[in-house]
Amino acid sequence: MAKIPNNRSLRWLNAGSASGGILPNLIAGILVGIEEIIFAISIGTLVFSGDLASYLPHGIGIALLTATVLMISIALLSSINNVIGSLQDSPSVIMAIIVASLAAGLSAATLETKFATVIVMITLISLITGLLLLAVGYFKLSGFVRFIPYPVIGGFLAGTGWMLIRGSFRSMADYPLGIATVPELLQPDQLITWLPGVLFAIILFAALHRIDNVLVMPVILIAALLIYYFILVVSGTSIEEAGQMGLLLGESLAEADWQLVHFASLRYADWPAIFGQAGNVAIILILSVIGLLINTSALELSLKRDFNINHEFRSAGIANILSGLSGGMVGYHTLDVSGLSIRLGSRSRLAGIIAGLMCLGVLLAGASLLAYFPRFLLGGLLFFLGMDFLYDWVVLGWSRLSRIDYFVVILILAVIATVSFLAGVAVGLGVMAVIFIVNYSRVDVVRHAMSGAEFTSNVERSEHQQQFLRKFGDRVYILQLQGFIFFGTANALLDRIRNYLAEDDGRPIRFLILDFQRVSGLDSSAVYGFIKGKQFADERDIQLVFTDVEGELYRQMDIGELFEAKPVVHRFPDLDHGLEWCEDQLLQEQGIVEITQPGSLPERLVAAGMAPANAERLIHYLERLEVVAGEILAQQGEKADALYFVENGKLSIYLELENGEQVRLQTLGKRLIVGELGLYLDEQRTASIIADQPGVVYCLSSAKLDLLKQQDPELAATLHEFVASLLAERLADTTRLLSTLYP
Repeated sequence: MAKIPNNRSLRWLNAGSASGGILPNLIAGILVGIEEIIFAISIGTLVFSGDLASYLPHGIGIALLTATVLMISIALLSSINNVIGSLQDSPSVIMAIIVASLAAGLSAATLETKFATVIVMITLISLITGLLLLAVGYFKLSGFVRFIPYPVIGGFLAGTGWMLIRGSFRSMADYPLGIATVPELLQPDQLITWLPGVLFAIILFAALHRIDNVLVMPVILIAALLIYYFILVVSGTSIEEAGQMGLLLGESLAEADWQLVHFASLRYADWPAIFGQAGNVAIILILSVIGLLINTSALELSLKRDFNINHEFRSAGIANILSGLSGGMVGYHTLDVSGLSIRLGSRSRLAGIIAGLMCLGVLLAGASLLAYFPRFLLGGLLFFLGMDFLYDWVVLGWSRLSRIDYFVVILILAVIATVSFLAGVAVGLGVMAVIFIVNYSRVDVVRHAMSGAEFTSNVERSEHQQQFLRKFGDRVYILQLQGFIFFGTANALLDRIRNYLAEDDGRPIRFLILDFQRVSGLDSSAVYGFIKGKQFADERDIQLVFTDVEGELYRQMDIGELFEAKPVVHRFPDLDHGLEWCEDQLLQEQGIVEITQPGSLPERLVAAGMAPANAERLIHYLERLEVVAGEILAQQGEKADALYFVENGKLSIYLELENGEQVRLQTLGKRLIVGELGLYLDEQRTASIIADQPGVVYCLSSAKLDLLKQQDPELAATLHEFVASLLAERLADTTRLLSTLYP
């Protein structure tokens, strides 16, 4: 049964014996077989009722054959030794709805046509379900099922509970529970058909929720059967009279063999009517995939083992294909029955095989064995299952779910009860989609908002340039975006920009940077929103800059011609380069030229605070190198065996990612030393150093540094202090940056 397990269920599953052996497996197989036989008969009576009640022997035979095939095949194919396969209540409820709908739609057809159509429908559903489960497992798609909203699953199962309760009355009294049938059901001759079943279900429900013992259900089933026949004897009601009153499965069943499907009769099937049930078939497919995932996940938790879920999907798929080929119904791994087997000490595949052989034995022995079985017991079992579903989701759901999720569960249940299962599914998915859109629209797509005065590019600049950018950097407004951007979040983003600019009409915003590095995707309406934003920026003479727009993002924006129409949207590979361009524009407008470096390295060392004599002595330990644009001074991953002093030129530090992409960490304009961390820590290079333009650098190798320590310890100490002071300045800059990003 595809239910979300609660703590009680998991405790019940975990209470099993750790021992194995033939005897525990034999006992487990027999008890599981008895329970499955009763459940299969219940499902058969649920599906083959109403207009098709005369075909009940076929229905029960189909259910027992299904149980046989599922139990044996899943026991042999599953990667879990003690898992039990079984008919499933949720798909069976939808199957009953389909059968009733087919019978009603073919009111003018003969019973033979109705039966043939139903058999074809059952066979096709099993085959299609098997193929779907097999495909999910083969292509390893089971993880995608987890995207189905939890409240929608709850609504499915609560609706299943109601349909089980409603169908149980048809099994017991030949009247489905409903407003129109209440007067009939309250007649004295009808009360005796269903009231014992309801009382049985209530007692069973209360006992299982209060007593944690594996024998509770078998004992109550046997006791109910004995008490019922005792009451018949005491009241003087004969077996024949009870059969005539509709209290037993009936003499017609006793006189019939299990009449399995004769496939020659399938030529009478009404195929248009079958195709008309596509919506309900889709529900069975959804419930089967969800139910199998839930059951295997719960077993995984209870047994404290990792399962290959995709393997279980494949085994269930093959089992359903075999069931379909034999004219059987849908089923898969069951949680409760597997728990019963585990609790009884089963640790091998033998229990499932024994239980399947018991179903096969009853199937081969004929209907006479079960003809005098009380109908209330079968209907009561269905009523109990329905109660359990409703209790989990309507009663316990109030405390387990948020109010909005609980509302969705109740809404789906109400629509299923008043309209149809398909309508309930559609309404539930629609409501959850709306809730998701509304909630996601409230998520701020702006990860960080800052000005160019707070956050600068990784290009080192002169003190004069830095002072200017600190003073006028607020002319650059930066928005780092995140998540998926669609019409809701795009409009919220546009409103945010408008409000920011409207706070002060004199705000001198010249550049608006939108960084898409953490954006996972966007839709066409979002592209339209950015086009509106471009028009809005143009009205205020603001240049729009997009960064990290690559791949699919660029393709979507390019379809909307975002980068072609006027005004021009500037695009850069990352935020660092985009911000560098904005800073360069501001500096050029003010005529602030690029920093100039002293003519020689000793002059640069002196300007940085080193004594002239020390600078002249240090130069003798350095190797002068002339570099060209694009030359790699240090390669990421190599042994760090040198540091470099920059006399002139421009260097950049790049980090190479696992996907081969290079990220610029910094462009060095004024930095005097580079590569010192790797040398001092004696580690591999964590980034590459590349020359952006021709220049001159001086190399201090590890060997020359050791020589310096030996020959001139005082100069070596001075060098260490000099390097430490430069590192302290960089750390201070980093701290200021972090305080801006994470205030």
